[in-house]
Amino acid sequence: MLNNIRLVPTTEESVPFAAAAEICDFEAIGYVEEEYFLSGTANIYTDGEKHKPEVLYTGAPYTTRIIVRRPKTPAKFSGNVVLEILNATANFDIDRMWVNSWKFFTRNGDIYIGITSKGHVVDNLLKWDKERYAPINWSNPHPEREVPQWAEKEGPFRILTQFETGLFWDMLTDCAKLLRSDREDNPLKDFGKFWLYLTGWSQSGFYLSRYITSFHDSRAPLFDGFLSAGSGAGLVPLNTYERQGNVFGDPVCPYGSMMGTAQPTIAVNTESENRIVNWLGDFDEPGYKFRTYQIAGSSHDSQYCILDYFGEKGLADMARIGLDNTFKAVDGELLDYPYHLIFNAAFYHLYNWVREGIPAPHAPKIETYMAFEASTDGFGSYLENRTDALGNCIGGIRSPGIDYPTGRYSSFSTDKDSKISPTFGKVNPFAPEKLKALYGSLENYRALVEKGVREMISLGFLLEEDSREMEETLVGQAASRGLV
Repeated sequence: MLNNIRLVPTTEESVPFAAAAEICDFEAIGYVEEEYFLSGTANIYTDGEKHKPEVLYTGAPYTTRIIVRRPKTPAKFSGNVVLEILNATANFDIDRMWVNSWKFFTRNGDIYIGITSKGHVVDNLLKWDKERYAPINWSNPHPEREVPQWAEKEGPFRILTQFETGLFWDMLTDCAKLLRSDREDNPLKDFGKFWLYLTGWSQSGFYLSRYITSFHDSRAPLFDGFLSAGSGAGLVPLNTYERQGNVFGDPVCPYGSMMGTAQPTIAVNTESENRIVNWLGDFDEPGYKFRTYQIAGSSHDSQYCILDYFGEKGLADMARIGLDNTFKAVDGELLDYPYHLIFNAAFYHLYNWVREGIPAPHAPKIETYMAFEASTDGFGSYLENRTDALGNCIGGIRSPGIDYPTGRYSSFSTDKDSKISPTFGKVNPFAPEKLKALYGSLENYRALVEKGVREMISLGFLLEEDSREMEETLVGQAASRGLV
């Protein structure tokens, strides 16, 4: 139950962690950024029959944070509110879906809200601003429980017994109910009717899957639509001491996915995940509306999302608390394909599906084959992506950057110690001589890119507003690789 919501002022001395206002120049585009603390009490749940939650513990106090990015005036509001489950895999809040699509959200007039999803981020919040984040509370109400033998001792999914991850489910519900309410302290009270969408990247996509399976009521939904990205459909544990569930073969998911529901759901995957999610396909059932979008030439992390978006100041801010985004691979360059623009089209189609009843377009899946050995990128999958003569994958959502490539794109990379990163993708650029043999000249390459961009738009996988960025990025890459 939510008891209190408090606006935390932004001053010259104290700003929210991972603030976007300066990076995205909110002053110029007419947006504001606000941070609120939500305080209340939550139940802790355990997994019950058919994954329905059973109460394990009641009344655990909590205080968490949300970050609100909205138009300055309600007159510019689109009617769309996107709530992102902030990713906590690196033990700090990552607003990855905002990073992907902030230009789309802001030019559209959408409201974006990010909610902290895990106590593991608390230490880094305190490193950023001890005084500002002192009230944050994810305390474990009964830490005396024995840590299971299977629990990871290191890494992003290790158990930290001082925190209770299971607080999140009521936090999320409390937040959604607040936004839907007529309370005077509702940050959206002046914005009128809206549609609410839940989204999450990577681990947060698993949170989304669990929410749909265990908490979502499609007959009286708090959320009107869902977009999961860079993720599968596993079930994150309902509390700190339980294991993640495997959905395949589960009688509760007859379509091979926990994601679908009566409210439209889109799952967007990169090449880092398409081999392991193995969605059965798209569905248009009244109680199960689902699309799978798989992006060719992409990887879990790319140059745009870990470097370009943040710029020098953003990277310096992360370094200030000991966070490092350095690409350490030695077998190529950091993948630079601008696939983040495709997410804008996915949100556009989700909005239309929810608001107008127009089903999102179907997309081909990336072609795979059954390998005899586990894949080398560490995911342990026996599926591999089929590749063409130039070494790039076949099928999926394509752009001219993949149909007319200037390099070979891979979803993984290797460092100097031969350690493989399954998330940091790479590109091995083609030599200038090969580019000339393939495309002749930069002028001819531009013509091919422009033609490919028009095709993407006609298929629904690129928005007109993003066409120039796609064209200039791809042509610029060809030029930088020696095509004249």
